[in-house]
Amino acid sequence: MDSDKTPSALNPPQLPRTTSEPPARGTVLVLAPHPDDETVGLGGTLALHSRAGDSVHVIFVTTGIHGDPDSAHAPEDYVATRQTEARNAAEVLGISETVFWDFPDSCVVTSQDLEHVGSRLKQEYERIRPDVVYAPHTQETHSDHHFIGLAALDAHREVGRGVPLLGYEVWSPIAPTLLVDVTSVYEAKRRAIACYASQLKHSDILGATEGMNRYRAVMLPEVGSEGTYRAEAFLEML
Repeated sequence: MDSDKTPSALNPPQLPRTTSEPPARGTVLVLAPHPDDETVGLGGTLALHSRAGDSVHVIFVTTGIHGDPDSAHAPEDYVATRQTEARNAAEVLGISETVFWDFPDSCVVTSQDLEHVGSRLKQEYERIRPDVVYAPHTQETHSDHHFIGLAALDAHREVGRGVPLLGYEVWSPIAPTLLVDVTSVYEAKRRAIACYASQLKHSDILGATEGMNRYRAVMLPEVGSEGTYRAEAFLEML
């Protein structure tokens, strides 16, 4: 028994990189499962992109029609409301283009569905020619978020051309590899969340988002004790 042998040091876990600038520059493509995910997940980062002069394009994959838990609205009116809210939030954040694919949400998803979403996404890659792509990370526990993250990952492997694919969190925390300090633009994120009145009626989206972004800021290099810093977390998927 080698009791006198000096034990070797264990490698510590890798801490996420931090930045107060957009993670990449140029044309931005965001895949959002529902109207509001783009703002909740990375509204501050998108505001940073816009402030830096980047062109930001957001694709809303589903209508979000099942976001009306009390069925208080006619379906076509509710879809129109959510699209108007998304456009208003986009104006606050400086998003250049909003695209609505109008797939249903909260449905049973097949492999053929994923292939269809991936095929449409590849067409958008060719049209937009993004320099950075954001999609939900694939460990999201909301089924729409999870499946759309998978579709984005598959499409990106084929046509990503080496540009970064960054996974963002909405419902489910990730072990991040990148933190973006969004303190300087957080008021814009709050105003963009406020655009989603239909969702704020039945869910404390603002409170939940504030809590997550404040928690993420703990890992910033300089955060102080006042609780005024905010950060968004990402997983570098490809």
